[in-house]
Amino acid sequence: MLSFLSRILGKGRGEDPQENTGLTHVAHESTRKSGRREPPKELDWSQAEYVPLPPSPPTWEVDGRDEFHREYSDPSIGPVFQAGFKGQHTKVVKLAGNLSQEQRQGRVGEVIAKAYGKLVIQRMKSGQLAAAAKQSIEMFERVPRHVKDVDLRRFNRILKEMEKSGKKHGYEPVDVASPSSLPLFEVSEDAPWTLVGERKLKVGERPDPAFTIAAIDARGTWLLDRSGASADQSGVKSVLRRMDRHGGLVGEKALYHDAYRTGTGTAGSGIAIMDSGVVLHVYDEDLNLVTESNLQADPRVVDHFRTIDTNYWGDFKSQVRAVDVSPDGDWYLFTLADEAWCCTASGNAVWGLVMPLKEGWKRVVGRSERTGVAQDVEEALRLFGLSLPVDPTDIKREYRKLAQVHHPDRNAGDPTATERMKELNSAFEILTGVDPNTLTYDESDVTYFARTDPDYAMELEGFRLEITMTGGVPQDWVYAASFAAVGGGAYLATYSGKVIRVSREGRPESVYDIGTCPNEIVDVGLYTYFLTPTRLYVIEDRAKLAAFLDVFQQGRLLVTQEGFGLLTGKQLQWFTPAGAKTGELTARDPIRAIYATNSGTIVQTRQHQVEIQGLFM
Repeated sequence: MLSFLSRILGKGRGEDPQENTGLTHVAHESTRKSGRREPPKELDWSQAEYVPLPPSPPTWEVDGRDEFHREYSDPSIGPVFQAGFKGQHTKVVKLAGNLSQEQRQGRVGEVIAKAYGKLVIQRMKSGQLAAAAKQSIEMFERVPRHVKDVDLRRFNRILKEMEKSGKKHGYEPVDVASPSSLPLFEVSEDAPWTLVGERKLKVGERPDPAFTIAAIDARGTWLLDRSGASADQSGVKSVLRRMDRHGGLVGEKALYHDAYRTGTGTAGSGIAIMDSGVVLHVYDEDLNLVTESNLQADPRVVDHFRTIDTNYWGDFKSQVRAVDVSPDGDWYLFTLADEAWCCTASGNAVWGLVMPLKEGWKRVVGRSERTGVAQDVEEALRLFGLSLPVDPTDIKREYRKLAQVHHPDRNAGDPTATERMKELNSAFEILTGVDPNTLTYDESDVTYFARTDPDYAMELEGFRLEITMTGGVPQDWVYAASFAAVGGGAYLATYSGKVIRVSREGRPESVYDIGTCPNEIVDVGLYTYFLTPTRLYVIEDRAKLAAFLDVFQQGRLLVTQEGFGLLTGKQLQWFTPAGAKTGELTARDPIRAIYATNSGTIVQTRQHQVEIQGLFM
């Protein structure tokens, strides 16, 4: 029931309640057909195989967020954070002087070290070398755990400049390794690899820093310049580059659209790119445009927003969370809030699915709220030339007949046409309780969302008090989606942490429950990988948990048929397909490109490359 408290508090958007990991869901009392020419089918996973997995920890349990909130609320430490967020570096340093060495640990130490670094650079640029040296020493003494090699080298450079200009000082240089003394590439001791062919790249061989790795697949690598900086043409928003497995250039294409979302499979058949204008572009591996679709004008999307009464916020592009292209390159999929659509290249729907609502909600079919007294009904009947008893089909027929005559589009020069059309619409709503704008569809009702259970319930001296908050989001959004490697199926992952594998026909086959929505889903056939912000799951043969790794801030996922890697800026960890770690490579400089060879793998930084013999990708 709708409680008196919810009326007092009013309608608002609250935080989503924490969803449990069970699969019980409310049986809905109405279908999802309301006013839609091509309604999605509600996904029923009751007959699918249920695969429970160890829940993935939420990000805030492992990223130190709780510790940060405690420090931010501390009356001594909190002002340091606040000044740091505002870029008030001098104030940060002043406040840091009032803290104990113990208080300057943790995240507040990072803020203090950053402020010192900014101030030292400012002093150097303005020629205040003595002040820069003094603040460097203060930094070393106050936050020694947060001093980096770059800070130490900067201090030594300050001393050299002071000596060069004849300024006296009482400081001694600090010991710090020169960047040139560090090895360009190193492998871990347990790695069964050999580094060979280390060399400096010629100018024409060097990877363009404008490009980043979008995906590595069975036949090569997708590189994407999201800024368009590598192109010398006006109007270019981004550049797509395709390399084969051995680093040879397959092709490059200047794009006149940006790349807001991308989706690629491991088969290497193509790439799907959605721009910030919500136009989906699908390119094959030769960079030919396969299909282009304005999702905002897609009738399935138009129908969704016209017939679903709920609160969305943010730009429309943020409501399309995932796009992908099938292994054969002839299908694409996109998600919209709690819906997922698989379409042919020509735009025809293969299937459309809508996720079950969150627990405690149901879909109901609503009607127009417009009503009229008896006189209004009589006047509406006269406007249509009808009288009681009346058949609803007669009302619809007469409305359409009159609308064709009086519609403003057919009477461009008549300023009264708009008012006459409003009168017809009003009369139709009074007689039918239906919005006439939906008459071109099979049904004309709108889907609303209602609570089935209260948010809170308590017993008080024999009375039951139920409190229902009308805010919140009833739908379980699809936040990630990816085609399966074989069979034409797909994976759909929801905000609540369910990953559903559906068949080529859109029938649910398996449900994986991991508690947190994955950022990436990659299927290579025998193995499937779910990557959340904190954990990587390796699923063997669709149902067996082969491995799970805690991977918070350990890099992006790269998957091939030979295994998978986690790539950060300067480190590549490599694993077998089943999740056993093989070894890791550390580079002195950020890794820019990775290619296969007959005997291993080539890794390139901006100016150097090495071959890792024995690492097969």
